[in-house]
Amino acid sequence: MRAAWLLSLPLLAGCAGGDAALYRDYAALLAADGGLREETAPADAPYSNADLATNFERIALNREYRREGATLLQERTATRLSRWDEPVRWRIVGQGATAEDRSEYRALSSRLAAITGLDLGETRAEEPNLSILILGPEERRVFLSALEADGASARMPLVARWVQDVAYPCIGQVGYGDAASGRITGAMIFIKAELQGLLRRSCIHEEFAQTLGLMNDDDDVRPSIFNDDQEFALLTEHDEYLLRILYDERLRPGMEAAEAAPIVTAIIDEMRPEGRGGLR
Repeated sequence: MRAAWLLSLPLLAGCAGGDAALYRDYAALLAADGGLREETAPADAPYSNADLATNFERIALNREYRREGATLLQERTATRLSRWDEPVRWRIVGQGATAEDRSEYRALSSRLAAITGLDLGETRAEEPNLSILILGPEERRVFLSALEADGASARMPLVARWVQDVAYPCIGQVGYGDAASGRITGAMIFIKAELQGLLRRSCIHEEFAQTLGLMNDDDDVRPSIFNDDQEFALLTEHDEYLLRILYDERLRPGMEAAEAAPIVTAIIDEMRPEGRGGLR
């Protein structure tokens, strides 16, 4: 999640109390402007099957950033279809994690498993392949220093932005054994402990879903959490469709948009024969 509005308000950044207040103000401003909505199927945001196919291409087959060496450029870039094809085991770490966070992740994990068919759950006994870091300011600085010490920060430039820039309250990163294969083999979610309430829950929903393979944000996709305007806070019915399409067995990791498009259209028409409506 990138909160562009915060870029114009740098004065409170740099201390935990300041960032927490800034995020509270940001959430209040969003809510006052009609944002952070919790509806799953809003009547004022209809979409056709053609809209859903276009939105799938925008979110699942594009990325928000392009790397140029160690530099991360914000530029829409076409990519291959990515998803997991192995069990996903997640674990939360960090002093900022709460009992409410764990409950939210457990409930969302069950929901996402039912939608995608993934074997997805929490682990404490084995090494996770999805790590969720909920960190305060000092923990973030220590984490970034460790990355810099072993040279990993050059491979994870977005993490440095998350640590240093108030406009990045949460981010997700995925890893591949072979990027061309599109098979995700590991992921990390980073959430700032200063976030509270619905904005915090919004980060949990968006980054968890994005690390399953829906990795882009697009201003034209609605009603969706994959949109930096923050109109919707929580996973919508539209977003459930995107996940269900992504994990349909007729699609394969590594597909490009042109190959996937006719299959996506067929999947959507089967799911939504009336062009609109709930999951079937």
